[in-house]
Amino acid sequence: MARVIVDAQAARAIGKGAMIVFKKGVVRTEGEFSPGDIVEVYTRGGKFLGKGFVNPNSNIMVRLITKDRETEVNKELFRERIRKANEYRKKILGYDKAYRMVYGEADYLPGLIVDRFNEIASVQISSVGMERFKLDLAEAIMEAEPEIETVFEKNTGRSRRREGLPEVERVLLGKEKYRTIITEGKAKFLVDMRGQKTGFFLDQRENRIALEKYVKPGMRVLDVFTYTGGFAIHAAVAGADEVVAVDKSPWAINMVKENAKLNGVEDRMKYVVGSAFPVMEEMIKKGEKFDIVILDPPAFVQHEKDLKRGLRAYFNVNYAGLQLVKEGGILVTASCSQHVDMQAFKDMVIAAAAKAGKFLKLLEPYRTQAPDHPILMASKDTEYLKALFLYVEDMK
Repeated sequence: MARVIVDAQAARAIGKGAMIVFKKGVVRTEGEFSPGDIVEVYTRGGKFLGKGFVNPNSNIMVRLITKDRETEVNKELFRERIRKANEYRKKILGYDKAYRMVYGEADYLPGLIVDRFNEIASVQISSVGMERFKLDLAEAIMEAEPEIETVFEKNTGRSRRREGLPEVERVLLGKEKYRTIITEGKAKFLVDMRGQKTGFFLDQRENRIALEKYVKPGMRVLDVFTYTGGFAIHAAVAGADEVVAVDKSPWAINMVKENAKLNGVEDRMKYVVGSAFPVMEEMIKKGEKFDIVILDPPAFVQHEKDLKRGLRAYFNVNYAGLQLVKEGGILVTASCSQHVDMQAFKDMVIAAAAKAGKFLKLLEPYRTQAPDHPILMASKDTEYLKALFLYVEDMK
């Protein structure tokens, strides 16, 4: 079997539990291999560290599957790991019907994401090696959770392109089904497999539910980057008099309308199709104010080299959002960029508040992704979502 020799820093990371070997940590390779093959990983001194899928064309050179030399990487191994991942969500975390069933390296299945929505499983594969086992994985998912009738492959996006994989959206196994309705707290949502990512953003679940306790009758709420209305619908269901949902995608806004109808809150919803920055700027010019402003943008920092520019984008959107919050109102702000850690995110929000002339008080403990997106303590890459609930006062 071909070998990949890594430097001391990569070896230390693997020793602490990391499951990814970046190309910059590779000293040399030995033997021949193709993208998706299994290789063994060693230190310079010849110590075995693990084995996994290799892709010399990717920034992630090796995705480790096991650190045991005797363990075979095959469909039986994947079947057992998917079973254990699902069991963890149901028995330990108490999830049912709608949850992230597999979260990549945090479940020792790097390159594989599985979200369950009732009887539909939405699958994303971002590894050439995992792609080879696609049908085996689909069978293992249905075996682990017998209520699942459809496995839909939502194999699109940057991660696929970076791995040199084709983009595909289709039913991989089971019944031809694309839509289902899930329950989240007091709200219901229509999930459509033809939307973004895996169809619905489950990672903000606990944060959306937490919002409900701050919403009171008579309030006016703004949800920017609403997508299918996650925070907006929760605000309306919790009793807000008016909720304004903003998204640049007409398809997403149509989904918000469907979700509003599903929850019986159409009369309290308003919709704006447009890009966040110009929409907020126009609202500021008009002197509009809201009791609660929610900012849940896409990842502005895709790569570490984009950190400075991305933080500037976060600063601008938070500065605008703070100008739209009433005195004594609430800002809920989030970042899903893994390259922006909580301290950098806090510093950015503090700077935006200073420019806007606002004092901020932390309402909730620092919040992150829902626990069905487990954070592997040794892997910084598994911790990506940051959310702050902030009480906003004018500087006087």
